[in-house]
Amino acid sequence: MKFMIMMFSEPSDLHAKTTDWVERMTAFMVRLDDELSQSGELVYAEVLEFGESARLVDRHGGVHVGTFSGTTKPLSRFWVVKVPDESRAGAIAASIAEVVEAAVEVRKVLEASHRP
Repeated sequence: MKFMIMMFSEPSDLHAKTTDWVERMTAFMVRLDDELSQSGELVYAEVLEFGESARLVDRHGGVHVGTFSGTTKPLSRFWVVKVPDESRAGAIAASIAEVVEAAVEVRKVLEASHRP
């Protein structure tokens, strides 16, 4: 089963933390990526620019600065993992949430949507 684990944040979240916290969080992320890669569970992961750099393209081709919703924090990082079940995806997400001190979202990738 594949799941996407998503982390949401903005620059002010990072600036509000201590240098010590940022270093611990960064070390955790490197370790997590390495562990998921070595276990064969990591399909794909990326760190995104902050949402203030995003461009929203509307149906008329108009380009607007910012993310889709101004009311929520933008997506900042994600992992696609292939794990035996939802509980493993939840455990990975819980470890991330504990370190970043914020909720993360877990969503199952629809198997019927897989393309060769």
